[in-house]
Amino acid sequence: MTAVDQTITRPTPVLPRRRRNLARTLARPGWVIMTILSLATIAFVARYLAFNPDTYFREQREVYMRREFVLGVHVLSGMLALAVGPFQFVGKIRRRFLRLHRCFGVIYIASCTGLGLSGLILATTSYAGWTTSLAFGLLGLSMLFTTWIALRMVLARRMGDHRRWMIRSFSLIFAAVMLRIMSPLYELLKGAGWASASSETAYMWIAWLCWVPNLLIAVWITRRPQRAKRA
Repeated sequence: MTAVDQTITRPTPVLPRRRRNLARTLARPGWVIMTILSLATIAFVARYLAFNPDTYFREQREVYMRREFVLGVHVLSGMLALAVGPFQFVGKIRRRFLRLHRCFGVIYIASCTGLGLSGLILATTSYAGWTTSLAFGLLGLSMLFTTWIALRMVLARRMGDHRRWMIRSFSLIFAAVMLRIMSPLYELLKGAGWASASSETAYMWIAWLCWVPNLLIAVWITRRPQRAKRA
């Protein structure tokens, strides 16, 4: 068999193509679920903007009443970030409506900055003690770091790196969604007799679980630049 025959008959690898197809297949329903959950969280937290103490988290009611301006900045910033964040990952918007993408980007970065800074202030008096304060404090710092690195990358026209850091940034914004999924889930498990931890202990765990797994997953899927380009 000649070298030409060997070249022609050599089988082509199909596994990478299957992986790409699987990623593309899961991307659309994943985006839809992410967007629906983000919008549902916006609808849930919007009641805080009425500044009615009856709607506040019971254990934090006095703190929120003393820091209503910071709370308002935190809630409004989070709502804006959750509203525009998912649409920044839509390729058609980036390609066809570049000005809209940039406008959303400015809103997102400003919102993340307000959310991170106000989160740092509120973290100092978090329910359940210093462990929770540390968790939410690190969340705020990580949010600021990833978002501003993403801004630096786009200003340097390093678009692949910009998308990688934006994915990591939004994974931290999505902590607001996970927090409001995990908290009632714990109450359901406790009501069914499947969880025995106190509410304080559960909240300490949730304060970490609502964002650390998100960030680890985001770092894993963006560890290679070519994956970020397809995101």
